[in-house]
Amino acid sequence: MIFNPFNWLALTRAFYVFVRPLEFALAIVRGQALPEVVVRTPTGNVRVRLRNYESLKTCFSVFCRGDYATPAGSPMTFLDVGANIGIASLYFLSRNSANRIICFEPDQGNLEFLRRNLDQYAERSTICAWALGTTAGTVTLFRAADGKYSSLLPSSRACLPDEIECRVFADALRDFTPLDSPATVKLDVEGLEPELVRSVDWSDFPRIRRLLCESTECAASIGRRHSLLLRNGYVEDVTFEDN
Repeated sequence: MIFNPFNWLALTRAFYVFVRPLEFALAIVRGQALPEVVVRTPTGNVRVRLRNYESLKTCFSVFCRGDYATPAGSPMTFLDVGANIGIASLYFLSRNSANRIICFEPDQGNLEFLRRNLDQYAERSTICAWALGTTAGTVTLFRAADGKYSSLLPSSRACLPDEIECRVFADALRDFTPLDSPATVKLDVEGLEPELVRSVDWSDFPRIRRLLCESTECAASIGRRHSLLLRNGYVEDVTFEDN
């Protein structure tokens, strides 16, 4: 974290965003977890319950560094694919008082925190406790001990197997993209982002106006007309331009 130049640029913002900035700074320096933090948002202070130190770093990345920077503007529905404990979901929901969120998170260790974090937005949030892939059925989720790097792809960090339900990504877009508001899809699935993006004809989903991918290999495979902004060196922010 200390060697990332984007973190240094966001550091001053942390002293405004976090209600207790010195507590946050000390925890980061010491590599310690906090049980929760309170952040300032356009709709008021929001309590974020954290699972571990990785969650604390993610909170900084989302609320201070602006990995998914979103204006307060018009109401939108967000599909948070790979919601983890709900930090990005809280960010999207707190941009205004009308945004809605549908979360997809298969890691049982994250779901308890996700539910607790979204309790304060129960009327505007839906949690789907399954994975999304290119085929449906029972698959192996390789869980990471910290919950951050859990994936359908095994790795040195994600190596604890768990059998879970998987549904088709394109079907989920079809079933959950609303007809009455524009939608944004946020995709963070630890290495499967390019495969999922390639599996969809994005022109079939005109209500989806924006795609946020934790990858630098997704936008090139999208045939629908769009503009691209690379956020903080690794998040592709795709805005579709045919609306």
